[in-house]
Order: sequence, then structure tokens, then C-alpha cells
Amino acid sequence: MSEATSTAPIFEFLYNYVDKDTLQKYLRLTVIVCLYLFIRTYYTNWSKQKQVRRELDLDKQEQDRDAELKEQKKQEKLQKLEDEAKTFGWGKTTRRNVKRQEQALAEATESLRERHQGAYDAAEDHDIEDLLE
Repeated sequence: MSEATSTAPIFEFLYNYVDKDTLQKYLRLTVIVCLYLFIRTYYTNWSKQKQVRRELDLDKQEQDRDAELKEQKKQEKLQKLEDEAKTFGWGKTTRRNVKRQEQALAEATESLRERHQGAYDAAEDHDIEDLLE
């Protein structure tokens, strides 16, 4: 019991040392700062997620736009080939078919060349990684 009475004066001393209004002000300040930190973390996480969603939507729109442009260019090429075939008189269907086949062959060789070059670059990178280890 003597310990309880001996610690009581310490708390009384602290309570008397710090004014009651000042204690309330510090308590309010502490609560406000803690709330600010708590809300700030949630807000930053929310804003990160929103920014990521916005970037993904923009990327998707850009890919859709690119696909539409690619399809439009392909249609324009076919239309151009058909127009060239129509300028001549005889055998226009044969010329049109030949032009389409030439165009398809050119596209196939270009895609094959790109795939081969991409595979070559990937193999080259793999060889370099082995050397770096």
C-alpha cells in the first residue's frame, strides 16, 4: 500500500505540472496527427489503384485504336490493289487475284522475317545471360 501512495504523488505531480488545458490541446493534436497519417495511407493506396486503372484503360484504348488503324490500312491496300486491277481491260479478275496473292505472300514473308529475327535476338540474349553469370 505504501507503493500505491508513493506512486500517486508522481502522477499528481505530473498532472499538476501540466496544465489541464494544455493536456487537452496535446491530446487533440495527437489525435489529429494520427488521423492524418491513417487517412493519408488509405488515400495514397486508393490513388495508386485509380492511376493504375486509368493507365490500363488508356493502354487498352490505344491498342484498340492501333488494331482499327491496322485493319483500315489493310482494307486500303486491298482496295488499291483492286483499283489497279480494274484499270486494265482483259483478265482483270486474274490480275486482282494475283495482286492479292502477292500482297499476302509479302505479308507472310515479312511476319516470318520478324519472327525469325525476334527468335534470333532472344537466343542472343540468352547466350549473353549465360556469359554474365
